[in-house]
Amino acid sequence: MPFLPGPLTQTMGVNGTLLGPTIILQQGQTVTMNVNNQLGEPSTIHWHGMHVPPEADGGPHTPIAAGDTWSPSFAVLERASTHWYHPHLHMHTNEQVVKGIAGLIIVRDPLESALALPRTYGVDDIPLVLQTKQFDANNQVVVGDALDTHVLVNGTLDPYVDVPGQVVRLRLLNGASERVLNLGLTGNHAFHQIGTDGGLLAAPVQLTRLRLAPGERAEVLVDLSALQGQSIELVSFASELPSAIYGAAQPGMGAGQTIPELHPRTRLQRK
Repeated sequence: MPFLPGPLTQTMGVNGTLLGPTIILQQGQTVTMNVNNQLGEPSTIHWHGMHVPPEADGGPHTPIAAGDTWSPSFAVLERASTHWYHPHLHMHTNEQVVKGIAGLIIVRDPLESALALPRTYGVDDIPLVLQTKQFDANNQVVVGDALDTHVLVNGTLDPYVDVPGQVVRLRLLNGASERVLNLGLTGNHAFHQIGTDGGLLAAPVQLTRLRLAPGERAEVLVDLSALQGQSIELVSFASELPSAIYGAAQPGMGAGQTIPELHPRTRLQRK
């Protein structure tokens, strides 16, 4: 992948070179996932957040050998919610995820379908996979070093999305290995959280900041109806995080334990 000037970065992906397609499921259906491992090394795929039987979970106890296919079946028990899938191979989870194997899972149900919510995928219902990475001098992803230096949103370093002039729905995943994100909109523009890892909230909650830990998901609504021809950015306000949270400028308990601040930015540009 051509992330930076110079050598291409070696990545991993699902049905492609980086990340994977969003899987959209309906509550109550039974699905079979056919996972063919073409990595040349063992892996697994874990359905993070889904209620599935142990043999279908895709944890370290069910490795898929190179060249093999794993075909778990399970019923979709969740209510409307946002989850994600990623490898969970013992001692190699972080390596395979940080190199790019991850994707979202959207579950829909009759209750959510009856609500007046944006749900046209990629138009007003927009997935945002937020990740941080460190690259070495040859532009290769560094694994196991927490001093990440770059932010990727949906696999790109300079993210923006054209959106309609209306309320849009953002499905947020903190896919970073360690960093906590403190998300908000430029100008302290208010937004409403409507969902967490467990599904839709009983009522929207108005916020100007949303803290997401690694692996955590959230759904938010942003009203862009008054921003004709303008843009607004979704930013992680890392400087506002208190010390001893990884993502703050000083994540440790003592002096000298510092990391560079990163500020993930996604530009929402109204058509």
